[in-house]
Amino acid sequence: MNSIHYADILADTATHQIWQSGKPVMLTETEYRLLLYLLKHQGVVCRRDDIIEDVWGERFLYDTGTLDVHLSSLRHKLGWTKEGPVRAIRGVGLILPHEAPSPGVVKIDAFLRELLMCHEDVLREKDISCYLRLTPFVYEIMVDEAILRQIFSAVFSLFLKYAPEGARWEIASQLTLREYTLTLTSTGFCPDFSEMQTARQQAAFLGIPIRMGNRQSAEGSIMGVELAIPMENAES
Repeated sequence: MNSIHYADILADTATHQIWQSGKPVMLTETEYRLLLYLLKHQGVVCRRDDIIEDVWGERFLYDTGTLDVHLSSLRHKLGWTKEGPVRAIRGVGLILPHEAPSPGVVKIDAFLRELLMCHEDVLREKDISCYLRLTPFVYEIMVDEAILRQIFSAVFSLFLKYAPEGARWEIASQLTLREYTLTLTSTGFCPDFSEMQTARQQAAFLGIPIRMGNRQSAEGSIMGVELAIPMENAES
């Protein structure tokens, strides 16, 4: 595939040309690589160091001020502002939201089962038992499925890394007037949730808070992640 579309922008990766509303946009090679990186990582919080390393090639030869200068020039040429579409996530990096930020209907029970099936081999290998307790009659949720998938894939991968042999996972849901809450807990101990920070930022961008933590129980250490989807964006 030699082209990437985003709103009124077309990036031709074969010729390194950028078109906006059918008209060519003159970018420097660095501006082109910066835009291409953001286009390829739509909906993902991109860390500044990762952007610099990819665009300039050497992470330590350039500071983040260099990135800001080129981003400002890119915004000017595309008619973008600091308010969007590229947004800065303070202390983390930049995000270019998906072209179609409006959510779609996700059949939540089938969605979760599909994600579990993607990890089926590893779950079986570690003898991990999974239990789904979904709120009855709540089958469809209005949410950005791509970001929800990234979030839960990150959670599952994290739990697989730290969960002991024969661990028990439980995915539960609860419906209130304010929100639809999904909670995933597992035996095992995760000392550092830093690996979840990107997923957390992606969810926060959509107004979906993620709460994470560890607690002690009679059965041992329990690690958990809770995702709360506001009901004003949901259908039942």
